[in-house]
Amino acid sequence: MDESVTHQLVDFHTTIDNVIDQQRSLGRRFLWLLLVPFVLTAIMLGTFFYTMGRVSDVEVLTSRLEVDRYLQLEGNYKWAVGRYERLAKTHPSAPILARLGLLYFQADPSDQKTAIATLEQAKQLDPNNWEVYRSLTYIYTATNQTENAIEAGKMALALDALDSGTYNNLAWCYTSPEGELRNLPLAETYALKAIELTRNRHAEYFDTLAQVYVAKGSRDQAVKNFRTAIKLARPGSVETYQNHLRQNYPDESL
Repeated sequence: MDESVTHQLVDFHTTIDNVIDQQRSLGRRFLWLLLVPFVLTAIMLGTFFYTMGRVSDVEVLTSRLEVDRYLQLEGNYKWAVGRYERLAKTHPSAPILARLGLLYFQADPSDQKTAIATLEQAKQLDPNNWEVYRSLTYIYTATNQTENAIEAGKMALALDALDSGTYNNLAWCYTSPEGELRNLPLAETYALKAIELTRNRHAEYFDTLAQVYVAKGSRDQAVKNFRTAIKLARPGSVETYQNHLRQNYPDESL
């Protein structure tokens, strides 16, 4: 074949290859142009749903704070139960069910079955939710189910070692029973820890510590802590702590 013809063929194939490469490059660019709107849309949708989720979380938190505020002012547990039941329907979560379970018990202590069943539902949603075990500890302590209270309390403290309420409840548990569950040194340690965490401001915790000293036979320390509880108590609770002092030491003046 003539050399010039050979060069022409080579140039022709090179040109064809260049055209094909250019077309592929243009195709890739065109494809990216098509994909960009979809990518942007996906990003915008993700941002939208994330923002809406955050707004929803804020709304739930605001509702919970509102309920807790009025509950503290009025002590209307049945009303609070109704509000939390609505939240549980629209935003079911372990924290909401944990709070609802406790409210069921506070509204009607005779119906611990409903309270505990609700707390078990919360536990299924989040086995590591601290508030579930704190609430179970409180309920079991209040109903003298000491062994169950200790088991739940240990789990609560494993999840949150700064839980003053659980320290106080466990102090009661280790003080109240006779036999192998009673542990007065640990009860004293836990009662003191609850008082330390709340900076000496909680009357109920001083009352618990006083009961520990009653069990230990330490009269002076018991009387001292009963008097501190009376001093710190809210107006509606003063008589409760005065009665505790009278019941244990009838000869002590108020």
